[in-house]
Amino acid sequence: MKDTPVFHYPLFLNLKDRPVIVIGGGTVATRKVLTLLQSGANLTVISPKLTPELIGLEKQEQIKIKQRPYQAGDLQDALLVFTATNKREVNQAVADEAKKAKLLINVADRSTPGDFIVPAIFSEQAFTVAVSTQGENPTRAVAIRNQIKTLLTKK
Repeated sequence: MKDTPVFHYPLFLNLKDRPVIVIGGGTVATRKVLTLLQSGANLTVISPKLTPELIGLEKQEQIKIKQRPYQAGDLQDALLVFTATNKREVNQAVADEAKKAKLLINVADRSTPGDFIVPAIFSEQAFTVAVSTQGENPTRAVAIRNQIKTLLTKK
């Protein structure tokens, strides 16, 4: 019997000053951090390697960095967790810890099921548009978001 597809409940979270942890320091993690910064989240990034952009954000005191590999216990103070490493075993360990602690987790590589997905987002002034394909086709979600953005920003 085939599993029933997961329906992801759409939700906009107020993360202002709330603790969010991102495991990973590459381009995917950087993209997530930049979006999370817009929400005002209190961000900690844990990774042995970091993009220059993440290092710059720490120097500007916009994020905290622990430049080392993920360790069990790193999620202790988190409200929300993102794992975006290129190592499936690390992503799995982070997901396991998050689930055990009853924390919501997003797993970027999708090899390990997470608790939520991140839609393609467009914000302008007083409105935000979020497009999701329920995690099945993120590229299509971005394309649709871009079409909507073009329609809404025509002058």
